Amino acid sequence: MAPDDKRSSGDRIEWFTVSYRTLTIAGGALLLAAVGWWYVYGRRTPPPPPVPASIETGARFERIDGTVQVKRAGTLEWITATRAVVLRQNDLVRTGSGAGAEIHFADGMVFNVRPDSLITIEESSQNPLSRVQRTALSIESGEANFLTAARNSSTTISTPTVRTTANRDTAGSVQVAESGATGLRIFKGAGEAQTKGGQRITLASNQGVNVDAGGAAGATVSLPTIPALTAPPNQTEVAYPDLRQGVTLLVWNSVTGAAGYRVMVDFSPGFARPLYDRQGVRATQMELRALEAGSYYWKVAAVDGAGLEGGFSDLWRFTLAKAPQSTAAPPPLALELAELKGNILHVQGRTEAGSSLTLNGERLEVQPDGSFNEFVTFDGGAGATVVVRATSPRGGAAEQRRRVVAAN
Repeated sequence: MAPDDKRSSGDRIEWFTVSYRTLTIAGGALLLAAVGWWYVYGRRTPPPPPVPASIETGARFERIDGTVQVKRAGTLEWITATRAVVLRQNDLVRTGSGAGAEIHFADGMVFNVRPDSLITIEESSQNPLSRVQRTALSIESGEANFLTAARNSSTTISTPTVRTTANRDTAGSVQVAESGATGLRIFKGAGEAQTKGGQRITLASNQGVNVDAGGAAGATVSLPTIPALTAPPNQTEVAYPDLRQGVTLLVWNSVTGAAGYRVMVDFSPGFARPLYDRQGVRATQMELRALEAGSYYWKVAAVDGAGLEGGFSDLWRFTLAKAPQSTAAPPPLALELAELKGNILHVQGRTEAGSSLTLNGERLEVQPDGSFNEFVTFDGGAGATVVVRATSPRGGAAEQRRRVVAAN
């Protein structure tokens, strides 16, 4: 007899048993595996986002004189420039006749655009890691003056014929003709230029170079140094009883090798439409007559015998006002001596005791008895004119003009 067989002719069913101990061990292993995965992979900090190579900083108008327009990158329309406009990469700026603009960049660079000029903002950005500011502009035509930043910065100025990299704290100017011919001047600091023809030029303070329309550079030339202004003192106020009779004397120090001077006077510090633009002034002073009440800005540049113009002086301001009417009699004033030895001017004379006294706007000392006998530095040279003004304690004023003579 065959043994009892529990398998049927259909599907085969098999049984097995699993103990609670086996389940516990398996669950623990899975838990340990999960903890290990989290420790290795789950708690890792996600990688930081990539740091951009540069951050655009833009530039703004600090001053706008006359008609100045902006064309945004990728547009065809010219819009009126305002101080609210932020200049970005590839924006164009153009100035009309008698117009100008002063543009400030984030690093402190100042770019003064003169009348009838067209420029492009090529770059104004900062490296987020090194904090170095990069500024690049191109001048298609016209003229501009620049002063680069004193801190971390890189400045490039291009024209159709030359590309210039200016060092930090460098002042200069660029003039571009319609043909692309370029005049480059460095008044302070230094810069390196590369012409379209491949020439490389290094310029130091008071040096310049001209590049023709074909990209060929001429010889490096030395420029006259910058004059120092002396009178009237900066930000001074001068009052005349009758402005129509008032004579304001501008005085500056002489420059070695200068054949003459260029003097500019304007109501605005931009000098886009100067009230006076006198070239070829031989002396180191210039008279301004019958000016109206108001504030005036002035600056002077030296010009050598070859006609090369150096950098302009610092910008000074004076204000003219009408003096209140006074019935007081003018004090006595006797200017007995105005004699020059070297650059020392000996001024001697007498006025009323207690009066105040000025020479070209600078105060002189008056002795208790009213006499004065002063030695002052003077760079005007023999033949120049000085103005001595005495004001009595009662408000009366007297003025004398005297031509300086050389000491024997």
